[in-house]
Amino acid sequence: MIVTSPTSAMSSTHVTHFNGLIAPAAWGAPFQLPGPMPPPGPGPFPRPPLLVVLIPMDGTVMTSQGSVDHGILVTLIVLLTDPITHSPTLMFVGNSTVADFQVDSRLTAASLDATVQGIDFVSFSPKTVMISVSWTATDPITGTLSPIVRTNMENRVQFDSFSLFLHMSSQMRLATASGTMTVMGGATIPLPPTPSAIARADVGTMTRIQLP
Repeated sequence: MIVTSPTSAMSSTHVTHFNGLIAPAAWGAPFQLPGPMPPPGPGPFPRPPLLVVLIPMDGTVMTSQGSVDHGILVTLIVLLTDPITHSPTLMFVGNSTVADFQVDSRLTAASLDATVQGIDFVSFSPKTVMISVSWTATDPITGTLSPIVRTNMENRVQFDSFSLFLHMSSQMRLATASGTMTVMGGATIPLPPTPSAIARADVGTMTRIQLP
């Protein structure tokens, strides 16, 4: 005999848990790239000629449905705009599960070499982007190693019949990321040093929807 509480019988609950390594990095807005400013465009906040968001992860994801996935996932978003007209020339979104992502056990350094396949939403065609990035938590001028920052956070959001509970604990070192990126058939684009982080994270979410 299966006994079900009145609450569980009237709601749908989904739990997801991630444990592993992550090293997010971004170039362009909201960070100012080194070098001369691009020509001003229309409006008070012209778009930068280059925006790159990179999120490599290596870990294990478990869900309340019983699925367990372990491995590497690289998510990449790239926006290229014309420096004069500021019209998008590339809007790429893609991911890869086949990549070489290495993180030092003390979170002092990391490296990534990945070939990412995705879609360009300007031409609505498949594109391939090769990206190579290295991270260091050591200041290149002073030689000082960035200290580990430990965080623990819990947050709950609820509105109407939907509720979300988030728990996160992490060990993180602030770092600097730099590298290169090549759109298949195009030129290699340098990715200059940018603020980043190298982290070991434990993240859990629980969503509940009250059924009518």
